[in-house]
Amino acid sequence: MQEYELDFSQLSLTPHELFVEMGYSKTQQPEEPVETLVVSMLEDISSWVKPRCTFGLFGGRIEGEEVVINGGERLQVGATIATLMKSSQRFVLFAATAGTAFQAYQDRLKAEGDILKCFIADVIGSCIAEKAGDYMERLLEKKLGGERHTNRMSPGYCGWHLSGQKTLFRLMGEHPCGISLSEVCLMTPIKSISGVIGIGPEVDEKKYGCQFCELETCYKRKRLKK
Repeated sequence: MQEYELDFSQLSLTPHELFVEMGYSKTQQPEEPVETLVVSMLEDISSWVKPRCTFGLFGGRIEGEEVVINGGERLQVGATIATLMKSSQRFVLFAATAGTAFQAYQDRLKAEGDILKCFIADVIGSCIAEKAGDYMERLLEKKLGGERHTNRMSPGYCGWHLSGQKTLFRLMGEHPCGISLSEVCLMTPIKSISGVIGIGPEVDEKKYGCQFCELETCYKRKRLKK
């Protein structure tokens, strides 16, 4: 596993992206006080946040509804993800996080009881974790040198039970990027992501997400239906 600590500037996270994640659109812009607060919080966070990401390459294959890693470990990803990863000959296991300092920041805001700031911080943290995942993919693509790969797939989505985190973290070394896993398979820091990517000359590179996902309560699915 290779681990990286990122500078905030490497994420290219903009206020506009945050507004979109908050539910705003071209026809419904945030009111000036909200916009000002978002920009101010993002500027503050950018000066101290320490996102991290890590990834490692593993040999393996798809068997039924499982990713079988060379050595015998099995990721029970379910039928949807197994189908999306068909033809994969290798797999990337990854994790990315907004970091422990960001977790402490969220905890302080919750203690202060400012609901709006808590909401904005929640959105910022999610975006930082995803952007760190994007940066990890760019690093991966340099390493692969043009070899095809699937999109990121994570436990808790598309039929991959959250308990799959246990095997994933065991393969990555228990605490990738300083992330801990609880008994119920929740990550700390909360604003973290993990999962698998399939690699192979015949994998489908762009198939992903909402057209395959069965999670009807997903907020992104609701947004796409508007």
